[in-house]
Amino acid sequence: MTATARDGAGVARSPDGRVIFVEGALPGEAVVVELLREEKRWSRATVAEIVNASPDRVPISCTHRLAGCGGCDLLHLDTNAQPGMKAMIVAEQLERSGVAYPEIGLRSLENDTGRTTVRAAVLDGRAAYRETGSHDIVFPATCQAVDPMLETLLVEGRYGDASQVTIRVGERTGERLVLVDGDPFEVDVPDDVLVVSRTELAEGRRAWFHEEAAGRSWRISARSFFQNRPSGVDALVTEVTGIVNDLGTDGPLIDAYSGVGVFAGTVGRNRRVTAIERGADSVADARVNLAGADVKIVKAAVESWKATRAAIVIADPAREGLRRPGVAALVASEPDLFVLVSCDPASFARDAGILKESGFDLERVTVLDMFPNTSHVETVGAFTKP
Repeated sequence: MTATARDGAGVARSPDGRVIFVEGALPGEAVVVELLREEKRWSRATVAEIVNASPDRVPISCTHRLAGCGGCDLLHLDTNAQPGMKAMIVAEQLERSGVAYPEIGLRSLENDTGRTTVRAAVLDGRAAYRETGSHDIVFPATCQAVDPMLETLLVEGRYGDASQVTIRVGERTGERLVLVDGDPFEVDVPDDVLVVSRTELAEGRRAWFHEEAAGRSWRISARSFFQNRPSGVDALVTEVTGIVNDLGTDGPLIDAYSGVGVFAGTVGRNRRVTAIERGADSVADARVNLAGADVKIVKAAVESWKATRAAIVIADPAREGLRRPGVAALVASEPDLFVLVSCDPASFARDAGILKESGFDLERVTVLDMFPNTSHVETVGAFTKP
């Protein structure tokens, strides 16, 4: 194995030059593989036998992962080595996009208790995870990846005729909520858990829980996006605040893809902020979370927003990233500092390339280990005008 792909698979080449992506392999290892898929220029494979193991390889500690569970796909890699591997993935993607970058910083989570949001399949009333690359399921008896309050609902909850359940908990408030696509009256969970169905939400019912992160409380509706753990919000806000303090200038701030208002309500304190968000539930939460602050909330797609002058832009788009329309809309505000938060290394590098074309240099880049034991990578980049 010579490298790591952006999904965590090892990368090798066959004698004919074809790229082979090997699930479960690490750089430097020699392995025997079982081919899963063959294309003209690349193949997909899985490890059948390890001939020479990486010194960073560790035994997989989860019986469910060994049974095929599709979560936690880096459990075979020492936790101390995972942030460095993720930084290498980001570096390779930036090089592919032709973007010069400084030394990549690393930031780990503090006081983390695991994921606080999980979407699970339901079969015969029980929550379950999907197997890797399959619709088959694994019923977890335990799950070390999630917060203990969530684990109880995942393992012991019963969800009636639903085919899917989203379980959300406030780690620091104790509040819990489950969202099902079936009959909420058939759900069997403790009395303190708020149960709501997708049908009820579509008919106008409102349901939310609260979490504490980055030094304050947040209202989060059942369908609103929030990072998958409050320690992740702490780390993100700390990182972005440091960037703004070090590289930012005085003036208005734009919080694009603002969700429930996390950056507007923390980094944006003592500034005039425009928060742009298209999701109705998130906008409703932001109006509560940002009440009394000097924040203008705009319910719109970023791409269709009419730019206003700002000193700083913070953008935290979905996995697909900004793309050219998003970059163009935000760069039109003529910021001195552009902070991009991304959960996908490929889209981060692509957008970094577009920002480079727009006259920005990547001055600082940090990988946050927001998703331990998985190949998911959270990256924060600071772009400035030379």
